[in-house]
Amino acid sequence: MAEAVARRTILALALAGLTAGGLPSSGLAATADSATAPVTVKVGGYEFPPYVTESGGGVTQALLDLLNAEQSDFRFELVRTSPQRRYEDMERGRFDMIAFESLAWGWKGRPVEASRVFLRDAEVFVAKAGPGMDQSYFDRLDDKTILGRLGYHYAFAGMTADPEVLEKRFNTRLTVTHEGNVRSVAAGRAALAIVTRSFLAQFLKANPDMAPLLLVSDRTDQIYEHTILVRRDGPVGIAWINGTLDRLERSGALPALWARQGISP
Repeated sequence: MAEAVARRTILALALAGLTAGGLPSSGLAATADSATAPVTVKVGGYEFPPYVTESGGGVTQALLDLLNAEQSDFRFELVRTSPQRRYEDMERGRFDMIAFESLAWGWKGRPVEASRVFLRDAEVFVAKAGPGMDQSYFDRLDDKTILGRLGYHYAFAGMTADPEVLEKRFNTRLTVTHEGNVRSVAAGRAALAIVTRSFLAQFLKANPDMAPLLLVSDRTDQIYEHTILVRRDGPVGIAWINGTLDRLERSGALPALWARQGISP
């Protein structure tokens, strides 16, 4: 009898030890840790200076850094794509969200939802400066060669991004670089380039010797009304995005980010 009691006592102590510091306790801790881990949200980004630069930096990465610093529910990570491939990549779930976008840029009818407009920018035309050149030069486009960016949608062409339509109907040659287009115009190799206004401001600040060579249009091709698009049924919803944008706007964090990035809303 005494031996049986001893065996039961040893078994009870062993079970108590497991509960206090063994496998069951570790398993509960792991579950608790995973419950509080942030959800990863993949954010698409294609070259769109200054929002996404050739190296993958730019305003988009700065915005993601701000979002990651301001909350702990989600962890936002940049995923590279291309202007032409971004729609299929989003629908296949390669990324969950894309910033500095517009539904008018080929997204209508696709399974995405748009946030409120949180930043405005514009596209402008650039010509080579010279004697007699003034703003009237931009009144007509149909008699001029235009350099644009492959995969972008242009208002002067009815928001099409089709390279064949742009080249045949609108005399627009498409490349993969804003900077190259601006330099080509300055060198006289094309009549016009169409570029993002905030990109041009940063480019001329970094290359002040180019400013006297260029005439920049007061005319805009389109006003960007930047939104954030999220994939339906993805890990983050539009209500969360809009609420976070509102909070960062009120706190001054978003205006401070634009100022640091050289963006003039």
